[in-house]
Amino acid sequence: MPSVSIRRRCLSLLGLLALSALCACAATPPPPPAPAPGMLDAHLAPGYNGVVLVRAGRAMPPLVQAYGKAQFETPVALTADTRFMIGSVSKWITAVTVLRLVEGGQLDLDTPVTAWLPELPAASAGVTLRTLLSNTSGIENGLALAIKRDRSPERLTIAPLEAALRFGNGPLTFAPGTKFDYSVTNWLIVAGIVERVTGEAFTRTVTRLVLEPAGARDTGFADAQTAAMARMAIAYDATGTTRKMMPAPPMVAASGTLYSTASDLVKIADAVYGSDLLSAASRRELLTVQHAPEDYALGGRIKEVGARLFAWETGVSGGHKTLLAYAPADGRAVVLLNNTDMAQSEQARIGLALLAALEK
Repeated sequence: MPSVSIRRRCLSLLGLLALSALCACAATPPPPPAPAPGMLDAHLAPGYNGVVLVRAGRAMPPLVQAYGKAQFETPVALTADTRFMIGSVSKWITAVTVLRLVEGGQLDLDTPVTAWLPELPAASAGVTLRTLLSNTSGIENGLALAIKRDRSPERLTIAPLEAALRFGNGPLTFAPGTKFDYSVTNWLIVAGIVERVTGEAFTRTVTRLVLEPAGARDTGFADAQTAAMARMAIAYDATGTTRKMMPAPPMVAASGTLYSTASDLVKIADAVYGSDLLSAASRRELLTVQHAPEDYALGGRIKEVGARLFAWETGVSGGHKTLLAYAPADGRAVVLLNNTDMAQSEQARIGLALLAALEK
């Protein structure tokens, strides 16, 4: 039979263990509450047509709801996993791809672009990937000018590298880094550089370095068959009567030809900001504003909402409108996908209202 002293030591040890457990529990803050399903309806405008996702934090399950139709000519309803064109959110994913290549030593944000594309004019030696990714390069928007003269470039099937050399060889319209010009030609050149240094198609590099590691299996680049793809939302005008699908020539992949789902967009953001996909230094680059009047960083905008900093990624592709608001610090997220050409100002209003509701 154990002695009294041994029993006392055992009881003391058990007491210490219990006290440690209580202290550990007290030191761990409770997880944020899961969003209530009714909160979405309270903030959406009547007749909203699209998919909405809200999540209180990275450790919390998201709430995803679909409203309305994927096709108005047939009774095809939207679902939580319906795919939408995400427009310029593609630019943010392109910036992540470039940062991965920077980390791999293949690219540098501040090296002249003529180091990789010596065919460009000598004046472009002042242009860097940083200025291209922040739309401050100053290079003339050659593709937009060509389409203004003749819409035939919209039907070209050339690769980004060829397009960069064809449409990115114009003069500088301002000194690099001094002004903002939301120019598609910037992104032709980015994609062309990626193709030159990797030796593979730009779309393959994005898939290999970002989409596959993030597990984004419902995200990809649009082609001529995309509209007929399973679970693809068709875009319409605001009345829901006229289709408004944006042509997507492959050369503009870096600026706006990705499709995705609400859940996949959060998966990609989780991989970017909550995993080792990017280094801490690269994440800082992605969140550093390069042009303050536009709150524009690399590939997208940054917005302060309350006490949190959000990556504020928006996109337009015909009648598809997209908002991804994501807090890198804790993974709080709102995604709005719409296929009836809603005003971006209204989409932003709803996004801010849902973020405010998550604080309650």
